[in-house]
Amino acid sequence: MNIYRALLLKDLRHAARDPVLLALVIGPLALLLLARFGFPVAANWLSTYMSFSLHEYRHFTAALFATTIPMLAGMMTGLMMLDERDEHLVAYYAVTPLRRGGYLRYRLLLPSLLSFILLALFLWLSDLAAWRAESALALLLLALEAPGFGLFLAACSANKVEGLALSKLGGLFIAGPLVAEFVPGGWQLLAAPLPTYWPARLLLTDDGAATLHAYGPFIIGLTLHIALLVWLRRSFLIRSD
Repeated sequence: MNIYRALLLKDLRHAARDPVLLALVIGPLALLLLARFGFPVAANWLSTYMSFSLHEYRHFTAALFATTIPMLAGMMTGLMMLDERDEHLVAYYAVTPLRRGGYLRYRLLLPSLLSFILLALFLWLSDLAAWRAESALALLLLALEAPGFGLFLAACSANKVEGLALSKLGGLFIAGPLVAEFVPGGWQLLAAPLPTYWPARLLLTDDGAATLHAYGPFIIGLTLHIALLVWLRRSFLIRSD
């Protein structure tokens, strides 16, 4: 536990010194404030001056913001892993009592836990979507996306500069909620390979829908997320050797 505490303190100091990492830390809190205070103002303005009801899209807005939070946490994790690989710290950790397995557990569990807490606070405080059983299932899937995106950056980038460029693909995270909300019927299956589609579908489930109907998408999404994590972990270890 002392080793993990030391790593956490090192991460906090690193994030405080790096403007990019600091922005990624502040990002989820900014989304919460925007949803809590900005959405009602925008909805009132659009209703008054353009006769457009933004409230009809509050669940979609919640899903869109919720899928962004693990992306930010994963991006922060991936950039830290690239820094540590460039500084040969991953090889150093491998010969310490932490071992490489302990290092990876820390790097994958921390963003997952952080995302889960931030997402729970977002759904609770944003006032955009009611808390339902489907919300809890969606949170579990979204919490797995943070380590997945971090591993994606670390496994597919040679250095931090490439990682920053590759992080632009994080924009694809919004495709899941867009498809779940606006694409009709069976055409949604085209988005099945997108990890963000499955939690977005759970968050956008009608309030009157049976909770049992959510377990199918949850199991499919969970299988997809775990498969991607296993593949990306193996790719990162191969890249690090």
